[in-house]
Amino acid sequence: MMTRTRSLLLALALAALPSLALAQDNGAVNVYQYAVDHPVADVATPVTPLLGASVPQGVELATVGDNPVYGYFYHEGRPVIVDLSTRAVVRIDD
Repeated sequence: MMTRTRSLLLALALAALPSLALAQDNGAVNVYQYAVDHPVADVATPVTPLLGASVPQGVELATVGDNPVYGYFYHEGRPVIVDLSTRAVVRIDD
């Protein structure tokens, strides 16, 4: 029973990772909040970005400080958070 509880807690903790990233100088940085605080020009894409979808190579991604894991771009005035290693959308708000 204790193993199942630990597994559930670990799964919940891992689910929260896409919105947090470690920064060297100031602890945890909320990637989404960083994108909101540092908007960039909207990008026109052929289709609306969807969670899990790959972002075309032609879309320039803004960086989140020195974070090597996540980047972002704006689509229709909203930040879209992207995993830099796979270019998959990991967060987009409706």
